[in-house]
Amino acid sequence: MNLRKKLLTIFSGLALLALASGGVTVWAIAAWHASEDNLQDHYQRSLLLQQVRAATFRALKEVPDRVITDDDDAEEEFEESLEPVEEDFQRWAKLADNEAERQQLQEVRDTYNQLIQNARVVFNLMEAGRQDEAFRFMEEQLEEEDFEEFQEVTEEAVASDQKIRQRIRQQTRNTRQTAQLVLMISAFGIVSLILLLFAYLNSDLFAPLREAEQALDDVARGNFKRRLDEERKDELGMLNRAFNRMTSAIAQREQVMGLMATTSQGTDNSTDTDWRNLPSRLTLHTLVSQLRSRVSQLYSSATDNNVNVAVEQKQELIPQLDQLLQAISRVTEFGFPLDLNLARTDIRALLYEVLLRFHDEFVRRSVSFELQVAPEVTHAVVDRLKLREALGELIRNSLSALPEVGGSLGVRSSLTTGANDATELLIEVADDGAGSEQPLINQAFLTFDDSSKQRPSVGLKLTKAIVEEHGGSLTINSKPGLGTHIQIRLPLREE
Repeated sequence: MNLRKKLLTIFSGLALLALASGGVTVWAIAAWHASEDNLQDHYQRSLLLQQVRAATFRALKEVPDRVITDDDDAEEEFEESLEPVEEDFQRWAKLADNEAERQQLQEVRDTYNQLIQNARVVFNLMEAGRQDEAFRFMEEQLEEEDFEEFQEVTEEAVASDQKIRQRIRQQTRNTRQTAQLVLMISAFGIVSLILLLFAYLNSDLFAPLREAEQALDDVARGNFKRRLDEERKDELGMLNRAFNRMTSAIAQREQVMGLMATTSQGTDNSTDTDWRNLPSRLTLHTLVSQLRSRVSQLYSSATDNNVNVAVEQKQELIPQLDQLLQAISRVTEFGFPLDLNLARTDIRALLYEVLLRFHDEFVRRSVSFELQVAPEVTHAVVDRLKLREALGELIRNSLSALPEVGGSLGVRSSLTTGANDATELLIEVADDGAGSEQPLINQAFLTFDDSSKQRPSVGLKLTKAIVEEHGGSLTINSKPGLGTHIQIRLPLREE
């Protein structure tokens, strides 16, 4: 199996385990949300049941008041107490999600209707002046039969809801335990595959690359008898075979050139034909040195876990070692185009827009910020998008220097007089953060080294380039513990 297939197999296993872990996590979250929603529905159902019971009890209290104390307002208060019950029953019906719950709801409703109907019979008997008959009906039918049945049915409904909630909680616990078990198995598998990948890279990739680098060192020193193992069946075996063919060709060429030099010296005493200075030989040694440098880069990439990059670079080396027809391409420095798209821009709106991008972070971190724009600052001819990015980078640097919570940041803009009495647009950004040593500021302008341990960030080089492309200047004054003050000066172009 070649390197690509081996790496694809390992990374595919890692990806599948990661997907399995993600799938289990999503499933556990969905199941937990479903259980929580179901649990809340049952809590709501129990609450509605309690509201029906409470309203019914309050209403039935008016029946003995009407019979015993002859309270004329009792019937009216009875009906008022029952007004919210029908709405509670309707909401309860919407929460019943199976046939058993709907049947239980119907039983409660039937006993409720019977109870309320007989209570109204008592009120009708009192209206007819049949107080003794109303009293007997209230005691024998209403209180001893109807009310007892209603109370028994509602208590059964409450107990049923408690059992359902216990079952839902148990399901939630089972779901959590299952998810934990699967995630533990996935984590174990991922760790095992990572260890397997490390062992494979160390034995099958790093060691052969070190050997290839040492072999190229030997060739560069003139040892053309060095050979690499050709038994491997993967891409490194192809690389080794190409290397051996190359060194054999070089050794043969050295032998031929040596014979030519000997013959030339035997027939001519002049030293102008020194074969060691022939351009072809110098080019050949230059190419070997470049190949050695490239393999060193390849090994460095592999040790940094850039496995895919290492495999691609290795495959590129094979035909180059085999044919020696062209030099290896050099690593170019990172660059960026800065062609400006100048247009009349509202500076006020631009500054507001930049600050608005950080508004949420200002609020979250309780950062005090201030914007001052002089009345005379209106429009300027600039590249709006690039200047916006430059200002955003400066504010981002200031935020990184502030504490996690608190701190102050300010932006100010005005017109000032520059060199040759020319009017300039001045934009200032200041903070009271940690500050930085001036040598670190200067270093940030010279390199793209991105280190989280120091400030300012790598974007300062790009920011300075944008400002200078506009014909302006960027200055930074910073002191540790006192904060940082940044000034951008841009010439005002004619529209």
